[in-house]
Amino acid sequence: MPTFKFTSPDGKRYSVDGPDGATEQEAFQMLQSQLGAGPQVPAPAKPFGQQLNDNIADIPRQAGLTARYGIEGVGGALNMLATPVRAGLNLLLPKQQTLPGLVAGASRRDAIQPINFKGLADAVGLPEPRNALERVVSDASRTVAGGLVPMAAAGRIAQGASGVTKGVAQTLSANPLQQLVSAGSAGGAGGYVRETGGNDSSQMLASVAAGVAAPLAMNKLSQVAGAVGRMARPQAPPPAQIDIHINNALQPSGMTLNDLPASVQAGIRKDVTEAFNIGGSVTPMAVRRLADYRLTGATPTAAGLTDNPAVITQQRNLAKLGINSKDSAAQALGQTENANNRVLISGLNDLGAGTPDTAISGGRRVMGALSSRNDAAKSAIDARYAAARATDGRSAALDPHTFSNRANDALDEALLGGKLPADVRSLLNKAASGKMPLTVDTAEQFKTRIGDLQRSSTDASERKALGLVRQALDDTPLLDGQGQDAINAFNRARSLNRAWMGIVEKTPALQAVRDGIEPDKFVQQFIVGGGAKANVADLAALRQSVKASPDALQAVREQIAAHLKAKALNGAADEVGNLSQSAYNKSLNAIGDEKLALFFTRPEVDQLRAIGRVASYEQVQPRGSAVNNSNTAAAIGNIFDRLAASSLLSKVPFGKSLQEPIQNIAVGFKSSAAMNAPKALAGNALQRAAGRPVGLAMSPAVLMQQQEEN
Repeated sequence: MPTFKFTSPDGKRYSVDGPDGATEQEAFQMLQSQLGAGPQVPAPAKPFGQQLNDNIADIPRQAGLTARYGIEGVGGALNMLATPVRAGLNLLLPKQQTLPGLVAGASRRDAIQPINFKGLADAVGLPEPRNALERVVSDASRTVAGGLVPMAAAGRIAQGASGVTKGVAQTLSANPLQQLVSAGSAGGAGGYVRETGGNDSSQMLASVAAGVAAPLAMNKLSQVAGAVGRMARPQAPPPAQIDIHINNALQPSGMTLNDLPASVQAGIRKDVTEAFNIGGSVTPMAVRRLADYRLTGATPTAAGLTDNPAVITQQRNLAKLGINSKDSAAQALGQTENANNRVLISGLNDLGAGTPDTAISGGRRVMGALSSRNDAAKSAIDARYAAARATDGRSAALDPHTFSNRANDALDEALLGGKLPADVRSLLNKAASGKMPLTVDTAEQFKTRIGDLQRSSTDASERKALGLVRQALDDTPLLDGQGQDAINAFNRARSLNRAWMGIVEKTPALQAVRDGIEPDKFVQQFIVGGGAKANVADLAALRQSVKASPDALQAVREQIAAHLKAKALNGAADEVGNLSQSAYNKSLNAIGDEKLALFFTRPEVDQLRAIGRVASYEQVQPRGSAVNNSNTAAAIGNIFDRLAASSLLSKVPFGKSLQEPIQNIAVGFKSSAAMNAPKALAGNALQRAAGRPVGLAMSPAVLMQQQEEN
């Protein structure tokens, strides 16, 4: 026969002998029956394992209670909002009598009655509160759930309203957290007073007092927590030290803080200072990327400020998930990605890519400036030759034997006799034999022929041989001592022509214009192309030739920028194009900074480079990332997301309808965090992936950590 021992609250000890097979609980009931109304002995505490079993088994009941609270709270609010409409309709509709009411002798009732949401919860079998604590929790939960409906309705009204209506709606939807805390506190306080014997007046007084006091206390606690946080938070270095940190970070980009516009400098300083206040340090790479974002006007995000594959994967997938939502907060990341693409395209347009000119019309503007300069030079040269032809002494004879001897001796000494073109050799022989009179006039014609051959020849030896003959002709004396004025005049004309042709030879673009090249081919070959005719020296010569024409210089800038945009968008229109960082940066590098510097200022070159870098930050998927490019739903990973994806919601009335709002809340929170530039600079976003132990992926610690992070 087993014996069981019990101790009463006053310390008395009892022994109970039970029959064979009796349990401790049965023995306790025997003792209670024997004691009657005497001192009550507390039931023995269950072991921890049994308590845990009971708690786990109670989870479905608690979930059902939560569903009941939500249905009754939201339903009550909906009934309240529908009251004016229901009352108006009941004035128009006849009263009705139900069969039970007729039997009971009750009077007729309104045709349209409030929806019985409590009865709906009862009908689907949801549990009811069974003790005072659960009833108080029910009161608080219903008031919170009921408060969501008018706040959401007011928020929607504020978006489309104006004037007084918009002001009232904004007031009703402002500070949602404080409103919900106030509602929950009011409901809980009224319920507690009721459960402890308070009447209706006491319940009302307690509800009003708690509803007012709770948000005030929350504000005060928030202020205290903020003060404590500020005391414990790292302090940013002095402004001069901040500038040193920023300049050190910018050094690999070839920029300094002073190279940036004043507004950009101020924004970077502000973000970096906040980052120091958050984490006590900044990531140089993130500062460098931040400068690029601020310089281009794009919006930085955590993924854009880091090369961490985990952060990039999570944010890219989050953007894809959120953009499929109808909630604007959840769409924030996807909309930001789209806006950044538009900003980068707009930046190129501001640098000249927005020109209405095509390659043909733009090329004509540049070619027109070159043609104008060529025409001016030709006019000056023609004037010199005209003056030379108008001088006396053009028929004066030169010494043909001296010319022939000097020319042949020079060719023999240089071993270039065989390199002289046949027609020049023929003219040399005719002058030596007297078959061709060698006068000042014929000598000038001879020199013109030699000059044409020199410019057209690609053989260096041939050009040298022609030069020796030309030199001999220049050194040939006059026979009668007359005609020197004519020779000098022709020499001056020829010198001017020679100088101009030297410029033409050093400027392939100018030569091409003289040869009649097509405008679109001109732009490709001499401005944006990567061939030998568009090297740095030739492009510098082109700039020198058109420097007197601001319009031509602007046309070159525009064609370069338009070329970069066309490559980046693959020819698409601005409104539908997606800027390809790989195509843009490839084209930008092909042109090179030296060429860009010929037509763009240093800040403009920095901006062209920053556009390429920001585009790469926005699109890069580093090794180790797992961006969901198939655009299917991606798991987010915190407690809100797990709740939204939980199968439990599908078993609760209206649970399915809660999944999207819960998911939108989660995506909205994370989107907001991803666009917190100072926090990303401080490195907080970078530490999340690295801070979680691999072995705890399924443990309760994961939930705890996620709650702390959020």
